[in-house]
Amino acid sequence: QHQVKTGINYSNTKRNLIMKISLFTLIILGGLLCQAQVKEVQLQDRLPIAPDRPITVVIDNVFGAIEVTASSAPTVSYEVLKTINADHEKALEKGLAEVNMKVVQRNDSIIFYLTAPFICDHWSGCYQRGRWMDGPEDYSFTFDYQLQIPASANLKVQTVDQGNVTIAGITGMVSAENVNGDVEIKGAHSVTRATTVNGDVEVTFQKRPNLDGRFSTINGTINLYCTSDLSASVTAKTMHGSLYSAFDFETKKPELKKVVSKKGTSTTYQLNETFGIEIGKDGPTLS
Repeated sequence: QHQVKTGINYSNTKRNLIMKISLFTLIILGGLLCQAQVKEVQLQDRLPIAPDRPITVVIDNVFGAIEVTASSAPTVSYEVLKTINADHEKALEKGLAEVNMKVVQRNDSIIFYLTAPFICDHWSGCYQRGRWMDGPEDYSFTFDYQLQIPASANLKVQTVDQGNVTIAGITGMVSAENVNGDVEIKGAHSVTRATTVNGDVEVTFQKRPNLDGRFSTINGTINLYCTSDLSASVTAKTMHGSLYSAFDFETKKPELKKVVSKKGTSTTYQLNETFGIEIGKDGPTLS
């Protein structure tokens, strides 16, 4: 007779089970340690200004939304949400320490801008033509601005990504720029610039504009809402779009651009790619 051994080697099974549990525990702990870290910091203050003194507010943002509304108080009030997203705790602490918002009161201006070792701009004096950035790699950041300023203040704002620009009730000169996001301005008197690249531009004038303005987008729609007494010269350039008007208008003749060869032996005239309409008489140029 042959004996047939049946059953389970409990010793080996227990050892393997313990190893699997330990490995699973290490995977979970490692995953927890590698989880993204997020920290939000609220920045706020109220800056008093002379009640009858003209003021210009500048917001130079990079990542994040900008919202500005009118106030009757002689102050500039702000609430800014600073958010740091990092790969790990050390990078989170680094981001919180490195990237900061600075507020400068200079003559008749209040300027909001960002400082970091990798940001170089004309506010810090190291790059007069604008701004360049080089990093960071282990964390990201956003600054979402909410401001209340006097309605008569002049306003110049810009951001690049991860937020829209929204302005309401500012009757001073307004300039607003975005790259990836919308620009919306309501209750305006004078808008000198409202531009983006990927997004819509919408401007509602409370009174007839009296200054030239530039409005542009690459991937989006531009809507200008004006009062019934509008007088303006409107020019447009589009690759895949059309110009529509709810006002009576006269079509402007295409302009000819004089082109002279380098040798100076020939002169040609090139048809301007823009087209336009004239609404009323002697108004500013909206392009």
